[in-house]
Amino acid sequence: MEDDEDFSQYLATLRFVQKKHAFKLFNYELMNSHVHLFLEPGPHISFSKTMLLINWKYASDYNRRKNRTGHLWMDRFKCIPVESNEYALALMRYINRNPLRAGIVEKAGEWRWSGYRFYAHGEVNDLLEPHPTYLAMGINDQKRQEAYRAFVEMVLAHEDRKNSRYSKADFIGSEKFGERLKRFWG
Repeated sequence: MEDDEDFSQYLATLRFVQKKHAFKLFNYELMNSHVHLFLEPGPHISFSKTMLLINWKYASDYNRRKNRTGHLWMDRFKCIPVESNEYALALMRYINRNPLRAGIVEKAGEWRWSGYRFYAHGEVNDLLEPHPTYLAMGINDQKRQEAYRAFVEMVLAHEDRKNSRYSKADFIGSEKFGERLKRFWG
């Protein structure tokens, strides 16, 4: 993605596919070369099909606007199952700190193509549904927002680097969760 129009079009694509297929989007971070989506597929369409529709529609729109053809993303998307509770929050923090690790911004809230401001400041975002673990962070919106800001900022800069646990793992969660997935997938 090269400019604000590209980022806006990606959000419009998410909105279009979400409306048709009712997936839950918990968080996102749109970057120039890739995107992070924390989502739960809708009841009638698989995760793979959801991602295919998002990527196909966005690529078609992008190519038409830029008068080009071909694929946009270098790699196929990665689908990493997430066990809820602290693992979901850790993933959300990892996603929302991506622009910081890339050196694009100095504070998480400065990057506008993100779900961070929805969670940290209560900014209205019709794409996002609050994750249940986030809702348990406080007794009201203000307490949850304060807790989320503190949680995201809690990582020290020298410790905040690309973590293969969130980008290359087969799952994010406990070993017990991993064993259940392994039995399920065979």
